[in-house]
Amino acid sequence: MKYLMFICAMTVLINCGGKDQVPASKQVAPAVAQETTAAAEKGERLIYYTCPMPEHKHVHSMEPGNCPECGMQLVPAVVTTPEQAEFYGCPMEIHSHVRQAGPGRCPECKMKLEPMRLVKPS
Repeated sequence: MKYLMFICAMTVLINCGGKDQVPASKQVAPAVAQETTAAAEKGERLIYYTCPMPEHKHVHSMEPGNCPECGMQLVPAVVTTPEQAEFYGCPMEIHSHVRQAGPGRCPECKMKLEPMRLVKPS
């Protein structure tokens, strides 16, 4: 019985140790974290992270990181007000490439496009 308790305790310690540390590739730069917090305070909501280069708008992730094509830091894409929108986009992560100048529907899933902007560090 003591061995079983010891093995269970060691398993928990080994599997839970270091979980609070975020790998360097997933850390958010302080400026991006501050901008994301400011966006949340404005009532904007995070949809996904994407590459800030228009050529790489198809790159998306649910976690911060770097673009696999150019190495730039991914930036949050948030749903915002029409007045602050940079583009209208599909709220589905897999359709992050669907962007246009005005309202409409996603040609792939038919969801309503939402006003969005990329949260770039200042």
